[in-house]
Amino acid sequence: MQLRAAVRGRLREKPSFLFGEQMTSNANFKIELAANLSLTEMEGKLVLFSKSNGDFFGLNESAGFFLKLLLENDFLKTVALAQQDFEVSETIVKHDILELVDELVHKKLIKKITI
Repeated sequence: MQLRAAVRGRLREKPSFLFGEQMTSNANFKIELAANLSLTEMEGKLVLFSKSNGDFFGLNESAGFFLKLLLENDFLKTVALAQQDFEVSETIVKHDILELVDELVHKKLIKKITI
């Protein structure tokens, strides 16, 4: 599966940042898009689109998959669903999802809500 390969390839890279909690956290949370943002498809790719100024933030295939899951489920449920789909360890899935969430929070594109 191409998604699986995209995730594994990205995991070989050293994370460029760590914000706040450990990358292997068991803390549960939900996310929501920042105000005036929508998740939409442009030219076959998922993007976060600003309704207020027209800016957009492109997502690769695995990031779009994770973000869609996170918008519908909490973190721990998303990890379980993604782990089944990608057939990789829980630690790897958690790391990759948390790295995405941290980047989007840092860019103020999503809000992280502890539950």
